[in-house]
Amino acid sequence: MAASDNPHLFDSEGEEDRTVLVQAPKIRQDAATDSRDRCLLVRIEGESLGQVTLLSGAEIVLGRAQTANVCVLDSGVSRHHARLVRRRSSYALEDMGSANGTYVGGQLVDNRELVDGDIIQLGPTVMFRYSVTDADQQAMLEHLYDASVTDALTSAHNREYFDTRLASELAYAKRHTAPLSLIILDIDHFKRVNDTYGHRVGDQVLVTLVRTARSALRTEDVFCRYGGEEFAIILRTTDVEQAACVAERIRAIVAELRIDAAGTTFGLTVSLGCASLECCGELTPESLISVADRRLYAAKHAGRNRVVCSG
Repeated sequence: MAASDNPHLFDSEGEEDRTVLVQAPKIRQDAATDSRDRCLLVRIEGESLGQVTLLSGAEIVLGRAQTANVCVLDSGVSRHHARLVRRRSSYALEDMGSANGTYVGGQLVDNRELVDGDIIQLGPTVMFRYSVTDADQQAMLEHLYDASVTDALTSAHNREYFDTRLASELAYAKRHTAPLSLIILDIDHFKRVNDTYGHRVGDQVLVTLVRTARSALRTEDVFCRYGGEEFAIILRTTDVEQAACVAERIRAIVAELRIDAAGTTFGLTVSLGCASLECCGELTPESLISVADRRLYAAKHAGRNRVVCSG
């Protein structure tokens, strides 16, 4: 068959010309549609597994200090451990004289420009993956992390997150000789709500309570669903008297709530127990929980709708 008889065949000179004309536009289109315009740190171990941090700005400090842009509560991490410095469309990682070293891909580094997929390690255990990605991938990663640490009904943090976060906050408080408090609260007569109005209304009550209680807290306070109708609040750098003030503020605003259900309106109250490390014989999570729980039940037995912070 002659070349002219087959439209898919042509001479070598024509082939070279056509290859350039067909391929070049495709390459330009791919470059134009590359939407990987953001840099992320994704935690790949520990209590914050999966947590996503969007990097922005010329310099981001990583360390144990509260002033660090990425605060890492780990004893093996220095207060100002390392920093990320913007270079064109990416970041370079620089050690800041840390005690336990900064690593990329398992190798000790002083200064290293990062590429997509690099594994960053601060000290002996804290690890992040550096990712260059797009908005959709970032949203997916954030959704996966939120789902892993959040109670599906109320959007409060879940019990697993509470356990790991309390242990971390306790270690920080002991290391810095700082106060730490815990509030455990329980909805009064919640079974009566479910029995009278049904579980759908009971769910509505839980969601409303979380939204209301959170409005009385600081950004750094940790609000968790402890179990059923019980919730726990971790208060950093807060002593028991200050915790009692927070608890009383929550009690008061909840007592003002009115829930509309099944053609009627009813009120809501909570009982709260407060504990601080200063109240505990042993500086352990179990001891802090035990004291707060004992005071919660003292509030229940004293008539409900009240705060107990001693005894």
